[in-house]
Amino acid sequence: MRGRRVLSAALVALLAMVVVAVTARASHASWSGSNCSEDNHTEDSLKREDARAYGDVADNEGYEWDGGCWNDNNKDDTPGAPDSGGEGPDCSGLVFKTWELRWTKGVEGFRWYNRMENRHGPYYTWDYHSPIKDDPFFLLANKHRDTTLYMDAFAKDGHVGLLNTDAYPSVGNDYILEAYGDESGTDINIEDYRSDDAYDAVRRGAWTPDCSPKCLGAPPVAIVP
Repeated sequence: MRGRRVLSAALVALLAMVVVAVTARASHASWSGSNCSEDNHTEDSLKREDARAYGDVADNEGYEWDGGCWNDNNKDDTPGAPDSGGEGPDCSGLVFKTWELRWTKGVEGFRWYNRMENRHGPYYTWDYHSPIKDDPFFLLANKHRDTTLYMDAFAKDGHVGLLNTDAYPSVGNDYILEAYGDESGTDINIEDYRSDDAYDAVRRGAWTPDCSPKCLGAPPVAIVP
């Protein structure tokens, strides 16, 4: 009997350790780890209208520093839990996926990523604000309305947002699709980045015209270096 009691005590202790281990593992599981999956493929081209449709899905979703995975239920699934593998992109990750940039830094071409793939990309705000020669995006000469086009970006060292439409709410302001922060999440906001000297206008290269393949000889949109 004494031997059985000792064995039972050992089993109880072992089971307790298993329960603690399982509980600890569950408590450390992240939203992105449980919900996101890999799904991407190369693309031959990208239209601005398609990029906007892709980016608009992130509107009203969450924000996660260095993140890149979001669903389409118009709410933050991980509120009040910053930097924890939660739902949503950060500002540079949103631009990366919306612009269909390649995972390898400096490589041209297009790659589509499922919104549920947790992919941030190699570019951060300072990269968009200060592009180098081999980057697949470049600074525009100025931020005038006759220079910028929707799906161009306004970037500073610390933030980047996408010009969501060529229409604007007031002089100096624009509708900007951006992943702004943990509290506000990802939204289309009215911002004055066009008037803010900290921001520069940046454009992804090699867009396909929205009218393609039925442009009927329409002149191509000018690219202002």
